[in-house]
Amino acid sequence: MTTVAAQATQMLAAAFSQQMGVAVARQQITADRAVDELVAGAIQPAAPPAPPGQGRVVDTRV
Repeated sequence: MTTVAAQATQMLAAAFSQQMGVAVARQQITADRAVDELVAGAIQPAAPPAPPGQGRVVDTRV
């Protein structure tokens, strides 16, 4: 009977370990997303975009 109890305990421990692994992975993904959002929000363009019509034609005449 102790073999059955040992097997059951081992199965419960394995299930708990798997659940903890999934929980840690989900927490890490959530943290990564939060950092990505912070970084994306902190990035400012270096210069304002060019006015309409500029930068489309290059004059190569000298």
